[in-house]
Amino acid sequence: MKKNYFLNMAAFLTVAYGSMQAQVVNGNFETIKDNGMISNWNTNRLLPVAIEVEGEPVENPISFGCWPGFVFPSSDAYCGQNAMQLTNAWDMQQNIVYPGTSLIFNDAEQDFPGWNQGVPINSGDSVTMLGFFYKFFPMGNDVAEARLILLDADGQELGRATADISEMTPEFEYLYSPVQITAPGTPVSMQILFSMAKEGSTPAFGSTLIVDDVIVNFTALADDQFQQTQFSVFPTVASHEINIMKGTAASSGAYDFTISNIEGKIVNNQTVQLSGNNPVTVDVSQLSKGVYIISSKGFSTKFVKQ
Repeated sequence: MKKNYFLNMAAFLTVAYGSMQAQVVNGNFETIKDNGMISNWNTNRLLPVAIEVEGEPVENPISFGCWPGFVFPSSDAYCGQNAMQLTNAWDMQQNIVYPGTSLIFNDAEQDFPGWNQGVPINSGDSVTMLGFFYKFFPMGNDVAEARLILLDADGQELGRATADISEMTPEFEYLYSPVQITAPGTPVSMQILFSMAKEGSTPAFGSTLIVDDVIVNFTALADDQFQQTQFSVFPTVASHEINIMKGTAASSGAYDFTISNIEGKIVNNQTVQLSGNNPVTVDVSQLSKGVYIISSKGFSTKFVKQ
């Protein structure tokens, strides 16, 4: 469902949100190929075939329900026109359910990942977490999983972030998982995988997962030194409260702050007095989970309500 942007935030969000996703190729799933497939995302799963007496391979009868395959674009998007939807398949001959998976890959000319090193991490880029919005409709006791893996130049794993998805979620929710570094080295590429069945879980036919707006850090959302000289917000991931503190280049006095969601809708307005190094606490417990932009006097930064 297309969302409408507020005009006073549109320019900022276009730049900031686009930068935020720059490291995740087509992480908002807005690029759809002429053949209807999502650019840079698909599955490597192979479906079994049966061999007849004559030696000719025959594909087993496979059902995806009313869906076209394991991975496909969905108009049920958190932001923009498209999201990515995953579903399971049922092998009617063997009575086996195969979980849908989707991997990111770098070659937009291809339809499937094939041999997949992932996507490159540019020098100076920061990959610190895996975050995304999702809806989940399990038909059984499904546990879906999201996974990000950092790799060095030799393809060795340096760290990963994983997130489990288990409960039915009919409205978009935000999920965030930090990267846990497990080995020293310089990351040069990353793999991102969404699976309808975490290892050890049993997939059910008919389960679906919708994913939108995949990101790997928040640093591009104006959280730089220039912004910090005006005001800072901490913690950047909060459940109940955030604190606002005056920056080194800002003068003391009254500041009119607006808090907007990633769609540009203003969800909170208030005036606070900032002076010295004295933080002011703002209650965000009533906000829904997600990414928010907090702005004042032309400057903005972000925080995540979890």
